[in-house]
Amino acid sequence: MKTKFLLPVLALVFATGMSFATANLNADPDNDYIERDGWEMIPEVTSCTPTEQACFGLSQSDGLVYRIYDTPDVNDPKEGNGTVQAVIP
Repeated sequence: MKTKFLLPVLALVFATGMSFATANLNADPDNDYIERDGWEMIPEVTSCTPTEQACFGLSQSDGLVYRIYDTPDVNDPKEGNGTVQAVIP
């Protein structure tokens, strides 16, 4: 009797846990984004060391530092170590 109750409950717990572990399917693998007068697409930045902080890049065109995003959404920053790790156009 306990098995008939326990297995569906465990399946529900594991399914809920896996729903939080899915990858970002909206991320473009070839491009990243910065917010400079609106969203601007840049080539994929691969020099950021993924930790719990944001990735930043130094712009060659205006000399300013910008936060790099995986998608054009402020809630989706690219992971880095909180320092400038990339040079962006």
